[in-house]
Amino acid sequence: HLWTSGGVDKNKLLVHNLQKYGVIKSKKVAEVMEAIDRGLFVPPGNDPYFDSPMPIGYNATISAPHMHATCLELLQEHLQPGMHALDVGS
Repeated sequence: HLWTSGGVDKNKLLVHNLQKYGVIKSKKVAEVMEAIDRGLFVPPGNDPYFDSPMPIGYNATISAPHMHATCLELLQEHLQPGMHALDVGS
């Protein structure tokens, strides 16, 4: 785990830390990850801003934020404005 976030805007701080540690390299990925709050996808009782996979029910997890950032960095050159990326798991 790289860190746990705290402060007024935890999602923004999470993205800042991912940039600080070199996981997020591009402005575009940072903007997208700031715009979509991870807290919307993690059930209550878990800290969505902790850099770790989180249980989401049904014996499944949401990937750690650094994994989503890494995947978006790899995809960013292939995505055009208006396109979406969806992590459906495996």
